[in-house]
Amino acid sequence: MKQLNINDIFPLETVPDNSLSLFLLSLVLCVVIVLILYFFYKKRVQKNKKDEAYYLNILLHSNFYNVKQSAYLFTYYGRRLAKTKEQKKELESIISQLYIYKYQQKSLNIPEKLQKEIRKFLDELRDFYA
Repeated sequence: MKQLNINDIFPLETVPDNSLSLFLLSLVLCVVIVLILYFFYKKRVQKNKKDEAYYLNILLHSNFYNVKQSAYLFTYYGRRLAKTKEQKKELESIISQLYIYKYQQKSLNIPEKLQKEIRKFLDELRDFYA
């Protein structure tokens, strides 16, 4: 066994009197920081939900009289609203069919079949965000 040397023994450490108050202050600061982060997160999530409802409302109320503008709107807002793989796949199918209407000088009519696909997709989005 090793012999203890007199130099190995140190005096006791003194604990400052304000250690409890420092601990409580650091604890309160941590709680406040967590609450602030939660507040900003919650605000961002609510903003996204409002944005999604706004985008869906734009798509639901877009008329297909101005086909070129409607195709651009559907492409832009549809990509922001589609979340699941099935929705994204169906959206890309519709966008590929709308592609020819974006670059036309004359306003062409959208075929009834494509209009039904778009209405079906919008109904699915309405159910998804309801």
